Amino acid sequence: MFKKYLSINLPVLFLFVLDRLAKLWFVKNPDFFKEAVAGFLSFQLEKNFGVAFGLPLNKTLTVILTVIIIIILISILLKLYYKKNVWLVFSLSLIILGAGSNLIDRLKYGFVVDYINVPFFTVFNLADAMISLGVVLVISQQLFSQTRHQQS
Repeated sequence: MFKKYLSINLPVLFLFVLDRLAKLWFVKNPDFFKEAVAGFLSFQLEKNFGVAFGLPLNKTLTVILTVIIIIILISILLKLYYKKNVWLVFSLSLIILGAGSNLIDRLKYGFVVDYINVPFFTVFNLADAMISLGVVLVISQQLFSQTRHQQS
Protein backbone atom coordinates (compact mmCIF):
# COMPACT_ATOMS: atom_id res chain seq x y z
CA MET A 1 0.00 0.00 0.00
CA PHE A 2 2.92 2.35 0.72
CA LYS A 3 4.10 2.08 -2.90
CA LYS A 4 0.62 2.97 -4.15
CA TYR A 5 0.49 6.15 -2.05
CA LEU A 6 4.03 7.02 -2.99
CA SER A 7 3.25 6.58 -6.67
CA ILE A 8 0.20 8.87 -6.51
CA ASN A 9 1.91 11.49 -4.38
CA LEU A 10 5.11 11.72 -6.45
CA PRO A 11 3.37 13.53 -9.33
CA VAL A 12 1.78 15.94 -6.84
CA LEU A 13 5.14 16.57 -5.21
CA PHE A 14 6.68 17.07 -8.67
CA LEU A 15 4.02 19.70 -9.51
CA PHE A 16 4.67 21.43 -6.17
CA VAL A 17 8.44 21.60 -6.84
CA LEU A 18 7.83 22.76 -10.43
CA ASP A 19 5.55 25.54 -9.17
CA ARG A 20 8.08 26.62 -6.53
CA LEU A 21 10.88 26.72 -9.12
CA ALA A 22 8.73 28.67 -11.60
CA LYS A 23 7.79 31.19 -8.92
CA LEU A 24 11.41 31.63 -7.89
CA TRP A 25 12.40 32.14 -11.53
CA PHE A 26 9.70 34.76 -12.15
CA VAL A 27 10.59 36.65 -8.95
CA LYS A 28 14.24 36.75 -10.07
CA ASN A 29 13.22 37.73 -13.63
CA PRO A 30 10.30 40.14 -13.03
CA ASP A 31 10.46 41.74 -16.49
CA PHE A 32 10.23 38.44 -18.37
CA PHE A 33 7.33 38.17 -20.81
CA LYS A 34 6.70 35.34 -23.23
CA GLU A 35 3.62 35.04 -25.38
CA ALA A 36 3.03 31.33 -25.90
CA VAL A 37 -0.18 31.52 -27.92
CA ALA A 38 -0.89 34.94 -29.44
CA GLY A 39 -3.73 36.67 -27.61
CA PHE A 40 -4.53 33.59 -25.55
CA LEU A 41 -1.65 32.50 -23.30
CA SER A 42 1.42 34.28 -22.01
CA PHE A 43 3.86 33.96 -19.13
CA GLN A 44 4.77 36.91 -16.95
CA LEU A 45 5.05 37.86 -13.29
CA GLU A 46 1.88 39.12 -11.67
CA LYS A 47 1.85 39.92 -7.96
CA ASN A 48 -1.45 38.79 -6.46
CA PHE A 49 -2.12 40.52 -3.16
CA GLY A 50 -5.69 39.20 -3.00
CA VAL A 51 -7.14 35.72 -2.76
CA ALA A 52 -8.79 33.65 -5.51
CA PHE A 53 -9.02 35.65 -8.75
CA GLY A 54 -7.39 38.60 -6.99
CA LEU A 55 -10.32 39.24 -4.65
CA PRO A 56 -9.16 41.52 -1.82
CA LEU A 57 -8.93 40.16 1.72
CA ASN A 58 -6.89 41.24 4.72
CA LYS A 59 -3.39 39.68 4.52
CA THR A 60 -3.30 38.45 8.12
CA LEU A 61 -6.80 36.99 7.84
CA THR A 62 -5.86 35.29 4.56
CA VAL A 63 -2.80 33.63 6.14
CA ILE A 64 -4.74 32.53 9.23
CA LEU A 65 -7.62 31.10 7.19
CA THR A 66 -5.22 29.33 4.82
CA VAL A 67 -3.34 27.70 7.71
CA ILE A 68 -6.60 26.59 9.34
CA ILE A 69 -7.89 25.14 6.07
CA ILE A 70 -4.61 23.31 5.42
CA ILE A 71 -4.64 21.84 8.95
CA ILE A 72 -8.23 20.64 8.49
CA LEU A 73 -7.42 19.14 5.10
CA ILE A 74 -4.34 17.37 6.47
CA SER A 75 -6.43 15.80 9.25
CA ILE A 76 -8.96 14.63 6.64
CA LEU A 77 -6.10 13.36 4.46
CA LEU A 78 -4.71 11.27 7.31
CA LYS A 79 -8.13 9.66 7.81
CA LEU A 80 -8.33 8.94 4.08
CA TYR A 81 -4.94 7.21 4.21
CA TYR A 82 -6.33 4.99 6.96
CA LYS A 83 -9.50 4.31 4.92
CA LYS A 84 -7.33 3.61 1.87
CA ASN A 85 -9.23 6.04 -0.36
CA VAL A 86 -6.51 6.57 -2.96
CA TRP A 87 -8.51 8.87 -5.24
CA LEU A 88 -9.39 11.32 -2.46
CA VAL A 89 -5.84 11.15 -1.08
CA PHE A 90 -4.56 12.26 -4.49
CA SER A 91 -7.19 15.01 -4.76
CA LEU A 92 -6.57 16.41 -1.28
CA SER A 93 -2.82 16.22 -1.78
CA LEU A 94 -3.20 18.47 -4.83
CA ILE A 95 -5.24 20.98 -2.81
CA ILE A 96 -2.94 20.92 0.23
CA LEU A 97 0.34 21.29 -1.67
CA GLY A 98 -1.15 23.92 -3.98
CA ALA A 99 -2.42 25.93 -1.01
CA GLY A 100 0.89 25.36 0.76
CA SER A 101 2.85 26.75 -2.17
CA ASN A 102 0.69 29.88 -2.26
CA LEU A 103 0.99 30.21 1.52
CA ILE A 104 4.78 30.11 1.22
CA ASP A 105 4.52 33.00 -1.27
CA ARG A 106 2.37 35.07 1.08
CA LEU A 107 4.74 34.53 3.98
CA LYS A 108 7.93 35.04 1.94
CA TYR A 109 6.94 37.82 -0.48
CA GLY A 110 3.72 39.28 0.91
CA PHE A 111 1.85 38.26 -2.25
CA VAL A 112 1.21 35.17 -4.37
CA VAL A 113 3.39 34.82 -7.45
CA ASP A 114 1.19 34.28 -10.49
CA TYR A 115 2.74 33.71 -13.90
CA ILE A 116 0.27 32.08 -16.32
CA ASN A 117 -1.81 34.74 -18.05
CA VAL A 118 -4.98 33.81 -19.91
CA PRO A 119 -6.44 37.13 -21.13
CA PHE A 120 -10.15 37.64 -20.50
CA PHE A 121 -9.93 35.04 -17.71
CA THR A 122 -7.23 35.49 -15.07
CA VAL A 123 -3.57 35.24 -14.19
CA PHE A 124 -2.75 32.19 -12.10
CA ASN A 125 0.01 29.72 -11.25
CA LEU A 126 0.49 25.97 -11.19
CA ALA A 127 -0.48 25.86 -7.50
CA ASP A 128 -3.85 27.44 -8.37
CA ALA A 129 -4.34 24.82 -11.08
CA MET A 130 -3.50 22.08 -8.55
CA ILE A 131 -6.08 23.46 -6.11
CA SER A 132 -8.73 23.77 -8.82
CA LEU A 133 -8.08 20.27 -10.16
CA GLY A 134 -8.14 18.83 -6.63
CA VAL A 135 -11.48 20.51 -5.89
CA VAL A 136 -12.99 19.25 -9.17
CA LEU A 137 -11.77 15.73 -8.41
CA VAL A 138 -13.19 15.81 -4.86
CA ILE A 139 -16.56 17.04 -6.13
CA SER A 140 -16.56 14.44 -8.91
CA GLN A 141 -15.71 11.69 -6.44
CA GLN A 142 -18.51 12.79 -4.12
CA LEU A 143 -21.07 13.03 -6.95
CA PHE A 144 -20.02 9.64 -8.34
CA SER A 145 -20.18 8.12 -4.86
CA GLN A 146 -23.69 9.53 -4.24
CA THR A 147 -24.93 8.34 -7.65
CA ARG A 148 -23.54 4.86 -6.99
CA HIS A 149 -25.23 4.70 -3.56
CA GLN A 150 -28.58 5.84 -5.00
CA GLN A 151 -28.43 3.11 -7.65
CA SER A 152 -27.76 0.40 -5.05
